[in-house]
Amino acid sequence: MLLSLKPSRQLQSLRHCFLQCHNIKSGISARIKMRKLLFFPGKISVTFRKGPLGYLRQDPTDAAKLLKDNPSLQDKSAPVKEELVKTNALTVVRQRGGDASDKTEVYGEYILQFGKYKGKSFRWLLENDIGYTIYLLKSHEKEEAAGVFMAEGHSKDSLLSFVSYALSFKEIQSLLSYDSKKPVATAAAASEDDQLVGFGSRASNTWREIWDSRDDGYAAFILKKGCAPGTKMHKLQRYLQKKQHPASDPPLTTPTSRAPAEAMVMDEDEELERAMLSISPSKQPQSSVAAAPTSSTARRRQTSGPERVPSATLSTPTELKSSEVDAPALPSIKRPVPLPQQLMFLMPETAGSLPTETTVTVPETLLCSPERSAVPPQPPLPLPAAQRAQSQPSTVPTCPPLQLPGYDHDVSQWNCSQQQRIWMKTELESMGLWPGSIPVSNPMKMVSLWRFPPQPELIDSISDLPSPKYFQLHPFFIWKPENDSLMGRLRNNDTLPCIDGCVRPQVVSAGIGRPRVIVGVTGQYYLLSSRLCCKVCRKRWYADNPLWLENLPKRYTNLLPAILTYKKAICKSVMDELRRTGNSPTDMANQIMEMMHLKYERANLAYLLSCQNIMDGEAGKYDQRTITQFLRQETKPAPFGEYGDSDGWNGISVSAHYLTDCLLHEYQHQEVAIKTLLQGNFGQAFRSDHTRKVARKVTFSSGTMSSYAIMNENWMILSWVMVQSETEKSLKPMYEGLANRYSSAGIEKAQYQWVDRDCCAAFKVAESCTGEHLNWDAWRTTDAIVAEATSGNLLNTCASRCHYNTNITIKLDLFHCMRRFLRECVSEHHPLYSSFAQFLSAAFSVVDQEDLQKLKDAYTFCGIQPANPTKKHIRGHCRTKIPQPEELVQRVEGVFQHFYLAKDPNDVPLFKPSMLKAWRIQRVHILRGCLSDPQVEGGILYRHGGTVQLNHVQGEGAKVPVWIPIRGTSQQEGYHFHQAQWVTGTRISSELFQAQGMTGVARWNYQRLVDLKQPDVRLPAVFDPALIADLNAVSERVFGEEKYPAFRLSSRDTGEKFGLEYVEPDCRPVPLDWDKHRSKTDSTDALSPPPQISPPPVPSELPQSSSTAPTKLFQFPVCPPADVAVKPDVDPSSAPDPQTEPETTYPPPLPQLSSPTAARTGPVKTGGRVFVLDHKRWPAPMKKAIDDLLNKHRGQKDMLKHVDQDYAALVHNSCNDPNSMLHPTTKLHISQYLKHLAKLMNTSSSLNTSPEKLQDRQQLWHSLTVGSETTSVPVVTMPVATVNPPPPAQTLATPLTQDSIEKIVKNIMERQQQQQPQQQPGKKKPQTKTCLSCGQPKSRYENDGSSIHFFFQQGPVRYFYCSNKVFKTYGAEGLTNPKMPFKDFAGTEFFQRELDATKKNVEERGQQKRKRAESQHTGRKCRFCKMELKQGPNSPHIHTGFPGVVGKYIYCPAKVFSIYKDQGMGKEMTWKEFQESQFYEMERQRWEVEKGK
Repeated sequence: MLLSLKPSRQLQSLRHCFLQCHNIKSGISARIKMRKLLFFPGKISVTFRKGPLGYLRQDPTDAAKLLKDNPSLQDKSAPVKEELVKTNALTVVRQRGGDASDKTEVYGEYILQFGKYKGKSFRWLLENDIGYTIYLLKSHEKEEAAGVFMAEGHSKDSLLSFVSYALSFKEIQSLLSYDSKKPVATAAAASEDDQLVGFGSRASNTWREIWDSRDDGYAAFILKKGCAPGTKMHKLQRYLQKKQHPASDPPLTTPTSRAPAEAMVMDEDEELERAMLSISPSKQPQSSVAAAPTSSTARRRQTSGPERVPSATLSTPTELKSSEVDAPALPSIKRPVPLPQQLMFLMPETAGSLPTETTVTVPETLLCSPERSAVPPQPPLPLPAAQRAQSQPSTVPTCPPLQLPGYDHDVSQWNCSQQQRIWMKTELESMGLWPGSIPVSNPMKMVSLWRFPPQPELIDSISDLPSPKYFQLHPFFIWKPENDSLMGRLRNNDTLPCIDGCVRPQVVSAGIGRPRVIVGVTGQYYLLSSRLCCKVCRKRWYADNPLWLENLPKRYTNLLPAILTYKKAICKSVMDELRRTGNSPTDMANQIMEMMHLKYERANLAYLLSCQNIMDGEAGKYDQRTITQFLRQETKPAPFGEYGDSDGWNGISVSAHYLTDCLLHEYQHQEVAIKTLLQGNFGQAFRSDHTRKVARKVTFSSGTMSSYAIMNENWMILSWVMVQSETEKSLKPMYEGLANRYSSAGIEKAQYQWVDRDCCAAFKVAESCTGEHLNWDAWRTTDAIVAEATSGNLLNTCASRCHYNTNITIKLDLFHCMRRFLRECVSEHHPLYSSFAQFLSAAFSVVDQEDLQKLKDAYTFCGIQPANPTKKHIRGHCRTKIPQPEELVQRVEGVFQHFYLAKDPNDVPLFKPSMLKAWRIQRVHILRGCLSDPQVEGGILYRHGGTVQLNHVQGEGAKVPVWIPIRGTSQQEGYHFHQAQWVTGTRISSELFQAQGMTGVARWNYQRLVDLKQPDVRLPAVFDPALIADLNAVSERVFGEEKYPAFRLSSRDTGEKFGLEYVEPDCRPVPLDWDKHRSKTDSTDALSPPPQISPPPVPSELPQSSSTAPTKLFQFPVCPPADVAVKPDVDPSSAPDPQTEPETTYPPPLPQLSSPTAARTGPVKTGGRVFVLDHKRWPAPMKKAIDDLLNKHRGQKDMLKHVDQDYAALVHNSCNDPNSMLHPTTKLHISQYLKHLAKLMNTSSSLNTSPEKLQDRQQLWHSLTVGSETTSVPVVTMPVATVNPPPPAQTLATPLTQDSIEKIVKNIMERQQQQQPQQQPGKKKPQTKTCLSCGQPKSRYENDGSSIHFFFQQGPVRYFYCSNKVFKTYGAEGLTNPKMPFKDFAGTEFFQRELDATKKNVEERGQQKRKRAESQHTGRKCRFCKMELKQGPNSPHIHTGFPGVVGKYIYCPAKVFSIYKDQGMGKEMTWKEFQESQFYEMERQRWEVEKGK
């Protein structure tokens, strides 16, 4: 009654009472809270704002409004990590004396990292704006329902934490529960015709007006438009379709509820209205609450059709009967069944107890439903008294309604095409996995979780044309770990964990789930994950949640075909291919997109071929015309659609950023295994080297990074770090870690190390004066120079000697020493450069003459003429040695004496003047023994690599050994090349650099293990450290032994850091933020359907403008004016301050260099052309320009580089001239042109051809090779380095005594005596056959020289040549020389006669062997009794075995009798007699010992 009054004093007093009651209640509640006894003096609880009736106020406070209305006051900074937010919250709680163990209190101090209230605490938001809180909770619920995850990052983490914090309060839960139950207050239209359009230019028009004015084309436009189900346009489309086809779809009638007789009127009073709105939510009369759901339910049933109701909500129908004569039949009313106790966990939590019975009033006007009959409803007839009592409102006992989310069983919410949804639902129903479907029994649970679409070409569409929908289906994988009928065997009575970590979880299904698209190598597929719920904590989540998957046992995640994160879903096959090939993410993305489009185009072709087949049959191409064309209405096939059509193929696009994130996630999974494998490598000889090839790819503004790696004698990497300064101090932590690794493993430390510099103590040399290099006395080595270089302390204080092994021997690498000499030459294109390098190499390395002669003999055996071994063969098959200092300095000095004044025909000297200083520096290293091989007892260090057949020629003469030297760091150069290939791109992030670099090092070590080809080592054929580690662990658990012991992960974590994680002393660490890629937000999702155009755009790494102008292949920037300053790429002032974790001892991290994702490197050389010309095709103007540039830069360092840059500038400037003859070329072609000029100027020889000079050089070469003091190289073969050794053996608890030692020695002597008789027969010296003609051995080298022997093989014929034999045979026919070489004999006519005779003998022997084989028995025979070894009636052998001894035993009576005849066996026994004799046990023991060997 009060609400209908006019403005008066009573209305003002009512408003005053409302406000006063609200203020009094707030003050009382505040005083009550202040009087609470708190155990923690600083504990703060949330103070909710409530209205006069006790309901939460949802309007914002003045402070919140101030932030909402003023965007300038809002925090715009970047979000921070969840860990940092938690640390700050804990600090705040501890400082004020709060309870740090209370999760709710700590959450209250969390700072928001999103939205307009960013920078405020969680508790502040609950106290100032409940409405915004409810909005966030509902948005998060809709996001989970739709299965679409927004941008992931620190903002998302903050939102999830706030949702968890807000739902922990009963007030918030009660408000959410109330909002979900109350009816939606919408302006109900009288009918569908009065519904408003609500969108577009005609939003204010009704549906009826759109239909009546359909001639203007707007209705046709709406009908053709594609839209999502449930939208306003979709509803209008359905209305217009019903109007078009009234016969097929009957008109829908909605029962209208009785409107109130008179609407309540309230005068406009803003202050009173604001006070009334604060009482939220308002309670409504019970009748209106009950009537609204009924009408809305009827309307929903009419519009959307019948729905499948869960089995838990089905009710037993009962009928309210009335008189069949006086009243019409009443519809049946379903009486709900009480909710089972097992499903009570699905009920939402409420503050109070829920009632078990409710009173439902069923009006008589609603009992006659228009759905039951098409006849218009008649007014009710008067009922008799008895029946009128029955028609009164009835009380139906019911239970609370089951609060299940509406999207659990709603297929329309799935993010896939409509035909994909229908097929997936059909498959689940056929397997009995859809709610309400018939259970399916699978014998032995033999069922596949993969579901593949039916073959569309085989589907019989009867009279219709083939539908493209069948060709647009993708496979899907079912993931329902909670389903007992499907995955009960896998669970095996185990309890699935809860995502919140409940102590006794009870995880059950809470819905059918959702599909999630997966990117695969061969195409896309879907992962259908169920929705789960825990009965204990009532938490709900999807089965593909990464946090929950981490808690599952390994047998579950091993079954999944994909790697899942919150935002990414990638197939394991893609990561395997990316790890195997080493391709860049960009190349891999292009490969995947190409495969997906290939699959799409092939499906399109299959659809068109199917349609063509039908059309050909109807046209009579197959001798009989079909009549299906007369039965169908459509004569034109439906279009297949584009690649990205959401209602068609629904293809996806994959970007390089997407694969980069997946690659980083995969590396984090493999990181522990890779580091442990690297810590398990050892060696006895180190080779270390610096390089900057790969370090240039890291994006840091300092630009001082350098790569440092240590390699062992097997070319395996022991440690790899990235350092900022190439000093010994920076390597201290690395060598300390190596020392700790060797000590913990109990392995002897390495004794030798080859380095690229800093091999000995520091020294000084005299500077060379002008013209001094032309005097030979300045080059000569005197006794004073030798004494000065070898006196004093020669050892340096390097990091390996100070922190690893004080007794280590450090040597200088020969490659780096020779490169320092060659750098001081004028140019590598000098005519004498190659000759000087060849002589210098021969001076440093002495080849073993015996190995060289064997290699020459192999050349002769293989028919290679002349027998001059190549440098590659000498390096691989001959041992070399670097002489000792005295001999080495003489050899090198002789080379410099010969070349120090050498010039080419143009009078250009070979050496620069600085060559003299380089010689003085390297001479000190030579005299100190830094280059000479270490003097090991027995020879120098080598590793034997087996033998190979030269040029794949069969025969003993072509077999040559493979020698692998231990010295030097030459293999490091190959490692540097491969390392630069592992790290893709030119400028990449530090995280991607670390992932690709560490993965490449682990794969390099694995490949070196494979190359060793150790006979007793079993290695996997795949490289996946984490997989092999899990395989070894499970194999040891099941079988008691590891499957791949050589691939064992080290159990000792030495704490070493590798790559960019390595921290140098007093240096800034490299920032590695593995989560920064997740927070990256793009304008378009990385994995999303492309725009519906043809063809879909290729993912680009550079941002593109929205303009539709055509792009240019080459577009040069316009040069800025002279008065405009060019901004530098890096602005130190604008760089963000580096963030460091609290309580860190390291200085701030290195600043990163800002650079585009794809940048051009080097000058533009093509000038618009895409090809280059070889120097043979250069026109005259082009050749003249390059000649001028060569003369300009002659004698300068990096001459070719300057010539290439200047010529590129000339081409660039002349690109606008169409008549220009300056074509593009490359640095390689210019280098070839320079060598071509050198050959033209020195046609006879590159050396001086004077007789005196030529004789001097021949004598020098003879002294460096054959005439050297060192002609043989003794060898000390090193064993293979240890890889992942087992833990050191523990010492015996009891000491060894004299008696125990004697017993051990006695046992060893007895075993040796037992094995000696068995080993003697095997030590037979190979015998050489004797030639029947001359009596000499059939060998080329073992005869006395009276006859010449030679082996010649042609195909299957092998001919033995003896000079005496052929002389006796053909002496009468003219052969005169009894010692004729085979080369001369091969040129005579007698050679062909000998070959023909040999071929004839070979054929006759082959026929004789075949005849003997046909006549003899094919079965095996016993070597004792000479009878068939096969068991049968004609053989005395018995095939049996001894108990407890593995393997089959063949009993031969003759053999057993020969063994035990001396021990008393009188005759040959049958098997039964032998079993009963005393010799049975003796034979069993003998057989067991023999099998053990």
